Amino acid sequence: MPRSGFTLLEMILVMMLIVIAASFAAPMMDSLLHPNQVGAAIDAVRTSFEQTRARAMEEGRPFRFSVVEGGDNYKIEPDDTDVNPDEGFTVTGKLPEPCLFVPNGTGIIDPGTTASQGGALKSVAVFLPDGTARDDVDLSFGRPGLARATLRLRAITGAVNLMSQPKGN
Repeated sequence: MPRSGFTLLEMILVMMLIVIAASFAAPMMDSLLHPNQVGAAIDAVRTSFEQTRARAMEEGRPFRFSVVEGGDNYKIEPDDTDVNPDEGFTVTGKLPEPCLFVPNGTGIIDPGTTASQGGALKSVAVFLPDGTARDDVDLSFGRPGLARATLRLRAITGAVNLMSQPKGN
């Protein structure tokens, strides 16, 4: 006698296979749909470093680049407001979603990480009027689920180099 349908066990097994396949495909689809987010974040931070350095040289006063660690916000502002009453030039910006600033190191950024809203700004680099920076700086950021990208700022020259970058970007 021929069967005219599927058993409950067969349907559950097929549904489980579909869910497993989708769980593998979702991150890959996200990377395919948004392949340049980390590359755009690298470009944004490099440009902001250059803008901060240029502003310090142009105005003849130190400027700092600050970030919200664990967040996606950054800010460029004068570093001498305690001795100079002129507020000066200030710029705020954000990394492309879902990128965020993370502690320096190596490895994959936890896939469940989301950008914290608000949070205190942490001074990362201070550029001096002669075009140098106060200290060498390593700044890490990236997309959750991918390896972090790290930019290195050389204090003596003000040059910015890409130290590590996630594969596929």
